[in-house]
Amino acid sequence: MELHQPGLTRWWHLSSVGLLFGAAYFLISWSPSLLPRTWYFQGLISGLSAVAGYALGVVLAWAVTRIAAVLRLRVSIRREAALVLRAAAYVFGAVLVVALTVSNADDQACTAALVHLAPLRPVDWVGAVALAVGIMVAIISLARGLRRLTRRLANAVGSVLPRMIATILSVAVMATAVAWVSDNVLFHRGLEALGAFAQQMDATPPEGRTAPTKPTVSGSPASREAWSTLGKQGQLFVTNGPSAADIAAATGRPAKEPIRVYAGGPQKRTLPELAAAVVAELERTDAFARKYLVVVTTTGTGWVDDWTAQSIEYLSGGDCAIAAMQYSNVWSALSLLTDTQTPREGGKALFDAVYAAWERLPPGSRPMLLVSGESLGAYGGQGAFADVRDMMTRAQGGVWVGTPSFTRIAADLTAARNPGSPEIVPVYDDGRHIRFASKADEVTADYYGRPYGAWDFPRFVYAQHPSDPVVWWNPATLGAEPDWLREPRGRDVNPAVTWIPFVTFWQLTTDMPLGHDTPNGFGHRYGPELLSYWGAVMGDAPGRDYSTLIAGMERTVNPPK
Repeated sequence: MELHQPGLTRWWHLSSVGLLFGAAYFLISWSPSLLPRTWYFQGLISGLSAVAGYALGVVLAWAVTRIAAVLRLRVSIRREAALVLRAAAYVFGAVLVVALTVSNADDQACTAALVHLAPLRPVDWVGAVALAVGIMVAIISLARGLRRLTRRLANAVGSVLPRMIATILSVAVMATAVAWVSDNVLFHRGLEALGAFAQQMDATPPEGRTAPTKPTVSGSPASREAWSTLGKQGQLFVTNGPSAADIAAATGRPAKEPIRVYAGGPQKRTLPELAAAVVAELERTDAFARKYLVVVTTTGTGWVDDWTAQSIEYLSGGDCAIAAMQYSNVWSALSLLTDTQTPREGGKALFDAVYAAWERLPPGSRPMLLVSGESLGAYGGQGAFADVRDMMTRAQGGVWVGTPSFTRIAADLTAARNPGSPEIVPVYDDGRHIRFASKADEVTADYYGRPYGAWDFPRFVYAQHPSDPVVWWNPATLGAEPDWLREPRGRDVNPAVTWIPFVTFWQLTTDMPLGHDTPNGFGHRYGPELLSYWGAVMGDAPGRDYSTLIAGMERTVNPPK
């Protein structure tokens, strides 16, 4: 038994400095972010943060030890003083932990109240702590196991090669093996499994929906696009729209049957083929004779937001056509992490194809060509344009919803904002053509209530809530503080939210799946406010009261179960 004890001691020994940094990062990870977290997301981020802190502490301790050895520095403390310092450290640490825990609990409750959600319960906090500790123990144990294997390999190789060379070779071999397993086994196999699951979900028809019969939509008997090829989100899109009677009842005026065209099945057709199929559907439905033609770039699964589509249809009295296609069947969050090229290629393929057909029409008989997209769709849709000028030249207006901050055109606009305007709602070129808005009344005045001047055509709106994690998620936050955290926080963001290296990025990452859990107007939920944005873009006087129309739309956007 005694023979194994030293080995066990080395196995379970933890760096004091590493634990100090790990505990600090653990506590910091409980600090508030944009949205209140579920207990399991909180546990995940706290566990990862604690591991990062522990690793940082270990590296710093190793570096200081090596430097001290080279400089022959040695610090000694009398035994009595060491005992006093240790006791003081324990007391101070305990007080600090309690104080920070109480403070973080209050801050997270404040965050929840700002976006109208419930805070974590005490039992949730216990579950989060347990999960975080489990994650930390698992990762550190794995790292120590790999280190032990590396040492054993070095000892074996060291019997035939010099010790230094054996160590370098062992580290290289183990690092290569870990990288191969992580990439080829865990990452790619995981992606394949998720992709297969997403494809299966996409092939499952939405419950209670059958193929439409109206010739004005894809998937109908008159359509060239079969109902079975549209995918789940495409089937929802072509069956969720209001009828001419619904629109007339809400507006009090005669209406037309709106046109909705869609092409799906990206696993069987190329992006240009899908775009050509959409144009064929537009021509079949005589969509180019409508007053408005809107090109919508979908999210990763092919989703089109109901509030966007129906706002256009109600405002136009049905005299419109909406074109969309499915370029992928992978969830947007996964696409952001693994494939940011396909959404841009999909957005460009669709807009270029529609624009080419639109441009062939006589100038006096062309519909107003508008663009839109939400979340990953906003990112992909803006990929159709070389820059801001190209967007304003080829499109005649549009609404981009929840655009990720790393989207090139949105980033360029934000960087060129008027001095004094905040990143959360920047003012570009005095709002002459493009306006950012976090709520409906910001199409007429900036974030601080200062009125805009004339709004010339073409008009574009960037809708983004200060509390939307999709907008602010950006890998750059791993090591650099963004402007929106240097400036005063948004009205629905806890003032205590601050930038913390490494931690803030993972907080935003775990906030993203919760973005749709908020009521409309917060997080990633954009609802009735979109009607005001589309009204202004389509030619209404900015700031018009749409409350009556919204009440009528509620019946078709959110039909009774």
